[in-house]
Amino acid sequence: MISNRSRAVLDRYALASRALSRLTGERSATEPGQSVEFHDFRPYQPGDELRYVDWRVYARTGRLYTRLYQAERAVRLHLVLDTSASMGLANKARFARTVVQLLSYVAQRDAPTQLHLLDGRSSRPAQGRAGVRDAWRFVEDAPVLSGDAAAPLTALKRFALNLPTVRGTSLVLVVSDLLEDTPIQPTLAALRARGVDVGFLQVLSEDDLHPEAAMLELHDVESAERLSVGPDEVRVYQDEVQAYVRRTRSAILRAGFRHLLLRSTPDGEDDAEVERRAFAALVREGVLLKR
Repeated sequence: MISNRSRAVLDRYALASRALSRLTGERSATEPGQSVEFHDFRPYQPGDELRYVDWRVYARTGRLYTRLYQAERAVRLHLVLDTSASMGLANKARFARTVVQLLSYVAQRDAPTQLHLLDGRSSRPAQGRAGVRDAWRFVEDAPVLSGDAAAPLTALKRFALNLPTVRGTSLVLVVSDLLEDTPIQPTLAALRARGVDVGFLQVLSEDDLHPEAAMLELHDVESAERLSVGPDEVRVYQDEVQAYVRRTRSAILRAGFRHLLLRSTPDGEDDAEVERRAFAALVREGVLLKR
């Protein structure tokens, strides 16, 4: 569970997205015929319009709060978590779960949110803080699978084909290492066909990107193959990984989606440090913006 300290900080942030920009947020609706409804309060910030200040709350508490509104037709957020075997290495699964929990906490103030695992399971759509704890438990209970039962690109394509959505009304955030020996283009085409806004948060460890140039045994946790390699082969592997990340990023950007590279925290760090690093990465990469 995300700590109370992290929640207090997250209350000041929102998700950045073309899709979520359809929400009216702190302003009234501007589209003709579109109505709005009261959504939440937040502490008054310099620059807020005075007409949105709740003076009754001020009379009771002596504190200024701004009323937030959103359009009745809210954008839906889909958070997709990779649970394939490669995520179980080098703390990637723990870091990815923390990223999803941070995002779900921020998102449920602004949009109905649903969590999905690449093994096909999904949480119930929820909005508001009442659903946050259920979402967190769903993520924490997600097992890392063995073999290729949830190979990320194949499973993500299947998810896209089964995603019920109306064009332009959904945001999909994929948290995955995207490590699968298959072209990513069919998956991107399936997502584009659904008309959704997509962000890929590729989680890789330092061992993935910069393995030690020594005599090693490489173990493919997806196929169970093992291979002994020396320093030269390790350097070639490192170059190939870097090239793979560049190709993947280029394909995602050409599809009109967003790609961010997040580095997982090392093994052995406590929960508070993992939360701090995950939050800092999301802010640094522009996934979270101050309200």
